[in-house]
Amino acid sequence: MTGIAFRLMAAFVFGRAARIDCFRTVADLLEAEFPLERALDVAAQAFRDQGRAARARVLRRWRRALTEDRFAEAVARWLPPSEAMIFHAYGRVDARLLFAAAARVAELRERQVSALRKATAMPLVLAAGLVVLLWAAGGHFIPTIETVSPPERWGTGARLFRAASVRLHANPLAFGAILAAIVAAVAAATVAWTGPGRTALDRIPPFSFYRTLTGSAFLFAVLEFLAAGVDLNDRAFEALKCPASPYARHRIGAIQRFMARGAGLGRSMTLAGHGFPDPSLVPIVAALDGTAGWERKLARFVERWVARSDDLLRTRAAVLNGVLLLAAAAIMATGIDALFSILGQAAGH
Repeated sequence: MTGIAFRLMAAFVFGRAARIDCFRTVADLLEAEFPLERALDVAAQAFRDQGRAARARVLRRWRRALTEDRFAEAVARWLPPSEAMIFHAYGRVDARLLFAAAARVAELRERQVSALRKATAMPLVLAAGLVVLLWAAGGHFIPTIETVSPPERWGTGARLFRAASVRLHANPLAFGAILAAIVAAVAAATVAWTGPGRTALDRIPPFSFYRTLTGSAFLFAVLEFLAAGVDLNDRAFEALKCPASPYARHRIGAIQRFMARGAGLGRSMTLAGHGFPDPSLVPIVAALDGTAGWERKLARFVERWVARSDDLLRTRAAVLNGVLLLAAAAIMATGIDALFSILGQAAGH
């Protein structure tokens, strides 16, 4: 099975809600002092008894991978990069902490996706209504009006409306392909683009959402490393980068290079200049770095920041919602004005 096909299958079989449920279940069993092998067996059996056979099969695969000494790679294969990077700390960080951290990251991702979905719902409905209006006008309204009033006598807005609607009606598949290509390009740029302008793009959705998500996963993993006494050396950073997206690898690699030159974690984030993992976190990490018990202080601050991030996401989503609504309303108003213009020209004729 190809990588893309497997990813699609994994998303269908082991979606976000399923992952959170699995992570929490295994973490609770580990908290009850079950060994990891037993925890995976018990969780798999419990899911099978609940009729969730697909979820149970995933855990069985993880159980086999554990005995074959490839647990981190097997788990990461089924997860998004933001969650997979956490499990590459396996062997150096307690498994219970890894599963609990993965659940927190998955829940944060769910809140972000939900915020984005709510922000774009109404504008997308308006945009869909506009497309249907243009398509119907190009096939029915415009040809009828042209028999009464020639397009040469129409105003500029009316002629633009006519051109858009007629072309959309004649080439709906081409329009859909162009729209899909735009969406795919934005999605690809979000996870892969690291060139000039990316730091500026990280200030606006969906790029800002993705930076917050990947940055949170990176910080959670780092905190678990520090809590377990793991040195943040090149080996640790390579483990973090292994399952990460191209964007996350680039940002983590920039921090890694400055740490290799002797800078601390916070100073390295500042020198990297990317505002990663989040602009509001970088100066705090830099200020705490090196102080007595800074790992615990940073962990407490990150926990509070994650709790506050919901409000931040809602604020960003509200701004995005407002912009999209204004754009959709402006386009709709232009179309309505063009329709009235055409009707006026026909009546005058």
